[in-house]
Amino acid sequence: MRITQNELIHMDLKWKEFSATDDKIFTMKIKKFITDEHIDIIVRYLYIEAYLKNKDYEKYKKLYEKMMYKRVGKSYFNEFNEIIDSFKNNGYLKKYPIPVNTKYKMLNGSHRLACCLYFNINPYVYIFDEPDHNYTIDWFKENDFTSEEIEEIVNKKNALLKMYTFNDIKLEKIYTAMITPITENEFDKKAFTEHANFMKKNNINGLFLCGNTGNGMNLSFELKKQILEYSNKMLESFSLICHVGSHNIQDIKAIIELTNDLNITCIASMPPYKSINEYSKIKQYYEYIAKISKKPVLIYHIPNITGIDLSAKEIVELLNINNVIGIKYTDSNLEKLEEISKSVKSKYIFYGRDDLLLEGLSKGANAGIGGCYNLFPSFIYNIVCSNIEEVQL
Repeated sequence: MRITQNELIHMDLKWKEFSATDDKIFTMKIKKFITDEHIDIIVRYLYIEAYLKNKDYEKYKKLYEKMMYKRVGKSYFNEFNEIIDSFKNNGYLKKYPIPVNTKYKMLNGSHRLACCLYFNINPYVYIFDEPDHNYTIDWFKENDFTSEEIEEIVNKKNALLKMYTFNDIKLEKIYTAMITPITENEFDKKAFTEHANFMKKNNINGLFLCGNTGNGMNLSFELKKQILEYSNKMLESFSLICHVGSHNIQDIKAIIELTNDLNITCIASMPPYKSINEYSKIKQYYEYIAKISKKPVLIYHIPNITGIDLSAKEIVELLNINNVIGIKYTDSNLEKLEEISKSVKSKYIFYGRDDLLLEGLSKGANAGIGGCYNLFPSFIYNIVCSNIEEVQL
């Protein structure tokens, strides 16, 4: 039996469950919902920001309530607070998809969409054949919102659009997980340049900096800063992925802020696994770095180092975080890799087990990052970029 929109009218407030099969639920980029047709989401976003940061709360509660009384004659801020807290603690639950119509316009769920926007999550959606409704700036003008209120709403919308607009990038198929040459506690620029030139001569155009092979989790912030600033200056002909992981969250933030202004194609990160090992905390970590990074993000799954063995379902959920474009999957579990590759069609899946590269490519990986590429770059290039049947082992 088809579910009508009337049955879903309070779904965003009560998280009312309804029957929706997994094959009919899919994700949409949250940016697609930042539109002139639904400025009401921006008001909700402002309320979430004030609620969680406890800054100017009464001001934005008043703005939210003003909108809600004009729309439905009632404020739902208590119920909204429960939804916000649920998102903060549990993320977005797939069994409560956002109803959209056949033109992918929102039908209901503005509170949950605002939470997706704030927490940097691409929402699950479910299609219904029904007309949508709009809440444009004209609606706010007609309902006695002040010019100052409207200006703030529009400015926030434009800021969010800018934040969620990332350049479409094309990554290389092969990235060498670079070693980090250190001489007398200083980054050895000469050795690094010679090795990078060796990669270039052997058709390797991608370098993965400060990863596990490069001892990235244990490098100081100052050493990482030297590596990145030198790479940015000297290696413009390479596509650079920087691993920003550290056991110090402040170092992670500082490195991301540095990469935001450098010639880095994207960033990757293991979670700070000495202090974070619960999935909910890991998810919050990736949501955090994906939000503060101006560069796209790769999940870094390497359970033999981190001791964190995420399930395929959990990894797919992480891959649906906005601004996450793929994963470095360094795991011998090829069945899990195949399950992930079938669930995400538009993500980069870099396989990181050098000894199982062929098997990884056959199970859905579409690129590679590895340490032995430092020694056999031409051989790896032929495996990944040539017809697999022609590779002579």
